[in-house]
Amino acid sequence: MKKTKVLVTLLMLLLVISCGKKGNGKDKGPDLKNIGGTNKKVNEVEKYNLYIEIYNKLHSFEKTANSYFKEVGAEAQFKKPDGSVDADFYDVKNIITELEKAIPAKPKMAELDKASENLLAVFKELKPLADDMNSYYSGKDYTSDNYKKAQEFHTKFLEILKKYDVAVLAFRTEMDKKIVEQREKEAKQLQKEGRAIAYNRMMILSVGEEVLNEISRQKLTGANVVSGDAGKFKGLQEKLINVVAEFNKSVKDEKQMKKEGYKDYQLSSFIDEADGFKASLASLVERIEAKKPISEFSLRDQFFLENETGSPENVIKSFNELVKEYNSMNK
Repeated sequence: MKKTKVLVTLLMLLLVISCGKKGNGKDKGPDLKNIGGTNKKVNEVEKYNLYIEIYNKLHSFEKTANSYFKEVGAEAQFKKPDGSVDADFYDVKNIITELEKAIPAKPKMAELDKASENLLAVFKELKPLADDMNSYYSGKDYTSDNYKKAQEFHTKFLEILKKYDVAVLAFRTEMDKKIVEQREKEAKQLQKEGRAIAYNRMMILSVGEEVLNEISRQKLTGANVVSGDAGKFKGLQEKLINVVAEFNKSVKDEKQMKKEGYKDYQLSSFIDEADGFKASLASLVERIEAKKPISEFSLRDQFFLENETGSPENVIKSFNELVKEYNSMNK
């Protein structure tokens, strides 16, 4: 299987919610110290959020890897690029640092910590190679050896990415379990406290994840979008419309807004992104039902594909923007 295909698939699954963080006067989340919780419970949320940061940073690393493959190919034989090559894998150092911080943190999360240790080993192996590749390309050393060293780097990079694919799959499997577990705890707490706005906001992202899981389950891309099952998405579309309506209803309640400490301006961007995601899903359904293929021009470039109305990639991009807005409110 081609490396670029593996990475794109992983990117499709990289859509997460960072729950339970305390903010700066926005949605602060439940005060665990004052709801009968313990320091262990506080630490659990903090460790969870460390892993969420890592989970999200893997997206950036994979985007850089995809950019590299776009220039030199993903096959064993290095392809001489037409122009410059971006081999600045700047996220590697940060991911190593954050993994080393998260793994020993209390409380112990046995399976997730174990998967993270394996992922850390891969990134530590990758770090010196990534540094050498960046120096080689940024310093234009290839002009003196006609890309001889580039082939060596490329071969080693492919070998390490095979290990990465295995390690990151195990990591994400354990993280997906932890995300579901954490969200259930958060949702119960929000309902208990009568925090309808925060609860409905979380539910929008929960339904959004169902949409992306369906895209993944159908293995849907811009290239095969006309073969999608519109019926599955129409059910999720109706579900999304309803949960967004509940959210909009709750934010119009002045007493509820005051109770949860929100101001209108704090929610406006999230509302816009939620509407945008809702529209992108509607466009996907319309394209599938109309059996309207995406142009060859858009299929050739990821940027145009992600901005193509009615493409699965556009739905994913729209959801990512919604997640970023959600997470920015929790920092």
